[in-house]
Amino acid sequence: MRLGDEQAAIFEVQAALIEDPEWRDPIFGQVARGVRPEVAVAESTDALAAEIRAIPDEYLQQRAIDILDLGQRVLRLLGPGEVASLADLLDGPDVIVAAHDLTPSETLALEPGVVKAIVTEGGGRTSHTAILARQLGIPAVVGIPGLLATVRNGLVVAVDGDEGYCDLEPTGDIARRFSAAAPARDRPLLHAPVRTSDGVEVHVLANAATPNDVRRAIDAGADGIGLYRTEFLFAGDELPDEKVQESIYCEAAAAASGRPITFRTLDVGGDKDAPLLELEQELNPFLGVRGVRFSLARPELFSSQLRALTRTAVRYPNVRVMVPMLTVLEELDLVRDLAPDATFPLGAMVEVPAAAILASELAKTADFLSVGTNDLTQYVLAVDRTNERLSSLYDELNPAVVRLLGSIAAAAAATGTEAGVCGELAGRPLAAPLLLGLGYRHLSVVPPQVQNVKRAITACTLASAEVLAGQALRATRTVHVAQLLQPT
Repeated sequence: MRLGDEQAAIFEVQAALIEDPEWRDPIFGQVARGVRPEVAVAESTDALAAEIRAIPDEYLQQRAIDILDLGQRVLRLLGPGEVASLADLLDGPDVIVAAHDLTPSETLALEPGVVKAIVTEGGGRTSHTAILARQLGIPAVVGIPGLLATVRNGLVVAVDGDEGYCDLEPTGDIARRFSAAAPARDRPLLHAPVRTSDGVEVHVLANAATPNDVRRAIDAGADGIGLYRTEFLFAGDELPDEKVQESIYCEAAAAASGRPITFRTLDVGGDKDAPLLELEQELNPFLGVRGVRFSLARPELFSSQLRALTRTAVRYPNVRVMVPMLTVLEELDLVRDLAPDATFPLGAMVEVPAAAILASELAKTADFLSVGTNDLTQYVLAVDRTNERLSSLYDELNPAVVRLLGSIAAAAAATGTEAGVCGELAGRPLAAPLLLGLGYRHLSVVPPQVQNVKRAITACTLASAEVLAGQALRATRTVHVAQLLQPT
């Protein structure tokens, strides 16, 4: 299996759609009237995708591509003989795929050894094309207006998937910089915590959602698991009981092979649905009952998870636990009250501006802090991170976000509390010196970025990183911060 179970959940959505009467019934109805099955599938799929695109919700609009993907896969099964896939049409060992958008199955079929990058006119940072490409280790830049009117076969393109940068027909310094960049896959893996060139140790951990994800991350050279998403246990066909949870947590902890593994308690709400938990529909779910708010509202469910984690920690001392979406100190107090026998270190995720502002007090109460830059950026900038129309505003390098990151790290350092970053910013190699200079020594990233981030750390000094961070903290424009991160 090339992807983790978290990414496989994308295709579980399609499996559920097959049984959805909104898609299935119109097809059966047309076939009953004598319409050819392939015509019925195509027409019904297009009609439902158009309805979804008309919904005034950017996140839901992006799911229309899943409907189209399902239709295409069914049509391939109905068609005569083998139908050529996108992967079959690729010619040559070094290809950049340019498209309006790619479906999940088209993306998954691409071979990283052949496809060097993906660029699309549609989609956003949370689109499935972007998610799957990151997991495959294929650089991808999505949402490029007018791309298809400009690109052509044979064009040389520079693509930086980490920074969302695409340059058609690069020349001069840009061309030389991209040409000189050695492919990471050709270099030996770094399997231990790395140090800056002046000797400062930094831990590069990985994000995971299943025990198999943990194994892959450790194989990729991760120093541990900085974020284990437990909510995927609750997204199946039935809710896991306490024993099932304990079994999975123990398997994951064992797979970490003695390295630290940090379990995030149940984090649902916002864009994370879990049908079996029967989440209430909310006008603005990102500002609603999500994260620890949901857990505390369901104390029996939460207590069961905490007991399972407590017993896991007894067997595996590498276990740590952190709580998502904390807003007030009292929430962490309530969590401790629900787990009186817990021996694991209990950390606080800093994702809400209130938690960032209270970082000094939070650092005295929690055993460690972990900054979730995805949500923190969203809330600081008042930008829905799933809204493609606002994608130009959603940027972790915004000076307001950078300054808040600096203050959180400083608050943690003042109390001797460990502070790490587990959002997407941690997985951008060019941002590693910035986070290091701000004071972070633990970065948790998607597994394909572990080696890239480690090499970025070994290539800098703490002194240069601190100079960079100082300049970024004084910057007043996002573009100025981004320019500071570019290699000279």
